[in-house]
Amino acid sequence: MSLSEKAGSALEALGLTKTQVKAYVALIEKGTMTASEVSRAARIPYSKVYEALDGLHAGGWIEEQKSRPIVYTAKSPATAIEEMNTRQAAERREKEQLVLKELTGIYEKKGGQERPEIWILRGAPEILSRLRTMVLDCRNELFIALPAVIVPYVEEIAGILAALKEKGVKIEILTSSDTSEGTQAVLSSVAELKTRSLLYGGGVIADSKQVVLLLGGGETASSALAIWAEHIGLAGFAKDYFQILWNSPDTSKRR
Repeated sequence: MSLSEKAGSALEALGLTKTQVKAYVALIEKGTMTASEVSRAARIPYSKVYEALDGLHAGGWIEEQKSRPIVYTAKSPATAIEEMNTRQAAERREKEQLVLKELTGIYEKKGGQERPEIWILRGAPEILSRLRTMVLDCRNELFIALPAVIVPYVEEIAGILAALKEKGVKIEILTSSDTSEGTQAVLSSVAELKTRSLLYGGGVIADSKQVVLLLGGGETASSALAIWAEHIGLAGFAKDYFQILWNSPDTSKRR
């Protein structure tokens, strides 16, 4: 039985060479064999068969018996792949720990250095990426003045807001009164919602320490412009302004 080209390519993507694929398939089909027998069955030059078998053995795909001559037996595909995943996961964890240890040391050394307090965000994708991070990091309260550029992504962020609500995070959302009824229904299911006829710009304040403020230019996703800051003073100012709008007579609570 020959292996399909698609399956062969998949094995190569898992780290096997073409020669190793041939040798492994031959061992599955024929059973235990010597190197010379694998060479003939898989049509691999004898000069290359030991390299292929050594690689398969090192990768956990086959077993070898130290007899005279050495004989090789294929492990079942399920066993080989499971062992490969376990080994790769362990190697990945080891690399992650090494990277974390060294990079954290570098990061902490620069902790006293000055860094920009305000970042410019350009385009809806970059703005939304920052908003997702802010929202996911939120622990206590979240205030959102929903601008038109974010409205198309409401359903995408609603799931995150619902999870925060379940954790007890206070969420207040202010949006324009001409926002569609469907969008308002989605928002009111995950937060306390109010509307007003005029909504100047938009922004998000998380835990009174992080803020994203829309600067306009949001006619298209690529032209949207915003600033992000992790600055208690600026976040506090933005929160105070949000509360003024929230409690204004021109603002209505959705029922």
